[in-house]
Amino acid sequence: MMWLDQVISFFKKNPHCPVGDTDRLMLVRTFSLVTKDYSELFVLSSKIYTDLEEITGRKFSGDETYGHILFKNLGAIMDVNLKHVELSFFDEPGNILLDSGVVLVSEGGGEFASSRFTEYSDGSIEILINRSYLHDSNCLVSAIVFEIARLKLRRDGKEYSDDVVSLEVVLLLFGFGIFNANSSVIKMEAWFNDLKSESYMYKGPSQLSPEAHGFLMALYSYYRGENNPDWVSYLEKEISKAYYIGLRYLRSRSVI
Repeated sequence: MMWLDQVISFFKKNPHCPVGDTDRLMLVRTFSLVTKDYSELFVLSSKIYTDLEEITGRKFSGDETYGHILFKNLGAIMDVNLKHVELSFFDEPGNILLDSGVVLVSEGGGEFASSRFTEYSDGSIEILINRSYLHDSNCLVSAIVFEIARLKLRRDGKEYSDDVVSLEVVLLLFGFGIFNANSSVIKMEAWFNDLKSESYMYKGPSQLSPEAHGFLMALYSYYRGENNPDWVSYLEKEISKAYYIGLRYLRSRSVI
């Protein structure tokens, strides 16, 4: 029997991390630093939003009016005063015009301009979101809340306000991890008519891969002592797979 146990143990795969060593160390370090900046009670009691209607009080319509309602409600959830912040949408990066009163401009991640945060000398702020995201609820939430989080961290004087990965962790802690993670999956849209067909690929503003998001959410669950939370079922398949692999890996080691 002992010999059989040794054979089974030999062929049994050891838990592995869904991301490489460099990404693993970076994600663990960033998650640890950001969570230490918030109270343990805040992290343990935070919720994960899975339903957009829970945030806005209405069904997703994919127009600018809905985008502005979402913007207002996301700001309220994150406790950010948006009184002097204007939300606008743009079609192409080349259409963005800036005047001489600009103090700071930062562009969101992605293969094309997904969002832009502009601060003017009079203290007003403009957040620009790529109009194509109006058709994708995950990308729209991710792009808007990414810039609101950036604004919040700046106002709170956080040193990591411009660190993209830290912002990803903050979005997760405030409950928007599902939307942000799902927006990282590359999607394709296509149009067909009598003469030709056109298609393009797009993803959300997150610079993390689906595998990195899965591992990051595994860190979140591991920290909170969760085994199989209901919200995992809302993740895209690639992300949920990485989540379970990451959680098994973390349980086999003392990481945080």
